[in-house]
Amino acid sequence: MEKKEKVILINKKQVTGDLLYKQACKLTNLSQELELAVDFIGHLCVDSEVDKETLYGFINSGSLNNTTDVLQNIQYEIGEVSNSICPDEV
Repeated sequence: MEKKEKVILINKKQVTGDLLYKQACKLTNLSQELELAVDFIGHLCVDSEVDKETLYGFINSGSLNNTTDVLQNIQYEIGEVSNSICPDEV
């Protein structure tokens, strides 16, 4: 009796090493973006303890909005990757 190999599909595509590698790369990129945002927030915390004017300068320059955008992008992309690696129901 021949043993059948189980085929797993994601978005109707067969799961391959290449597909999983691409998703892993997306997660690595998101991790790097998150590290940048965390570093920036850490910098703000240190500056706010030392110099209030520097903190206000960061906020007024729009840098805080950029950090918020990065964090929202990370949230969205993680959801996309999560959805893209869930096997299809058969």
